[in-house]
Order: sequence, then C-alpha cells, then structure tokens
Amino acid sequence: MVLIEKLVVFLRPHTDDIALALVATALVIFGDHINSGLRVLVKKQAFWVRLSAFIALCSVGYGALSVWLTPLIENLLRSLPGWQFLTVIMGSFVLVALLAQKQKKV
Repeated sequence: MVLIEKLVVFLRPHTDDIALALVATALVIFGDHINSGLRVLVKKQAFWVRLSAFIALCSVGYGALSVWLTPLIENLLRSLPGWQFLTVIMGSFVLVALLAQKQKKV
C-alpha cells in the first residue's frame, strides 16, 4: 500500500502531461480513420478544397481536440482518489497500447 501511495504522490504533479500523452496518442492511433472520413467527405471537391480541408483538419481540428480534451481528462484524473487515479492511468495506457497494436501502430 505504501508503494502505491508513493507512486500516486509522484504522478499527481504530472497529471497534465499524462492527459496530454493520452490525447496525443489517441489522435495518432485514430488519425488515419479521421483523415479517411474527411477524404470521403471531400473526394468529389476541387483540389484546393480538399487541400484546405486537410490543412484545416490537421492545424485547427487536431489542435482544437488536443486543447479541448486535455483539460477534461486532466480534471477527470485529478478528481479520482489515489488508488483509482493509478488504476485509471495504468488501464488507460494499457488500453492505448492494445488499440495501437490492433491498428498496427506498434
């Protein structure tokens, strides 16, 4: 139990970085699917429309998702008691790893 408490005390100050890592990794894993969805939506458009849509998605869309989701996940993690905090973080990274493996990103 003491080891868990020490680990939680060590990780709590890094909750914002952990949240950003989870969001960024999820965007990398699912980015191909998001890009494919956009490609389907704009495939019949002129080249400059397709290019503009892709630039907007990459610069504004992914950036906005990162900026919006990171504080939400951070607040969720900060609201958890110690053992749940550690369990959710460990479970989240295992889930991300499994998803990455399934998507052949690893």
